Amino acid sequence: MLRIAIVDNDLDACDQMQIFIRRYARSEGLDITTDEFDRADKFLSQYKPVYDVIFMGIEMPGLDGMEAAKRLRKKDTDVVLVFVTGMARYAIRGYEVDALDFVLKPLNYYAFSIKLERALQRVRQRAGENVILKTSEGVRRIDLRQIYYLETKSRMLYYHTSTGVYSVRGTLQSAEEMLAEYSFAKCNQCYLVNLQHVTDVRDDCVVVAGTTLEISRRNKKSFLSAVVAYIGGVR
Repeated sequence: MLRIAIVDNDLDACDQMQIFIRRYARSEGLDITTDEFDRADKFLSQYKPVYDVIFMGIEMPGLDGMEAAKRLRKKDTDVVLVFVTGMARYAIRGYEVDALDFVLKPLNYYAFSIKLERALQRVRQRAGENVILKTSEGVRRIDLRQIYYLETKSRMLYYHTSTGVYSVRGTLQSAEEMLAEYSFAKCNQCYLVNLQHVTDVRDDCVVVAGTTLEISRRNKKSFLSAVVAYIGGVR
């Protein structure tokens, strides 16, 4: 279950966010609960680090969202923070409090759902996810963050990781489907890359944890788009 807090005195915007979150949860099959607060000081006075994402209004009476975010970071450095504002110039200061993004009012579902998806992706990255591999030596649990890239060769699938290379029977297509919600992209028909470990892209090659892999002409456009999207969503 995911927990989201909405902190904003704009009741119409709060109601809209509640509706959008429920709609998104239904479409993605997610279990999401929300709590709503109309004042930042009240929210902080009883705050406990139980939330995955906080949508924080900036223009609030008393303690505004920016100052509230600074105090929040003293209590919780990990929670994903997204500002909600009617004036984009305020959100630019979000880097001061490690805000992931901002939602601009008036709200619409398409834009909001993109921001929510990005926030939940950050939650997953911070929490870490595992994959179970059935190798010839037995069953092994691998943290997705440890995977550099996957390679298919001679009907075998090789997981190149920070702890070694592990081989399993399988196809790159099945692995791509399994990892679809995470930050993996195919640079050619033989390699599926963890974008977290991409350090350089030049000409028709990508450097992944020190290894240079070829980017095929067929996959170049989609792969580069995935890299740009990933970089845009991570600070």
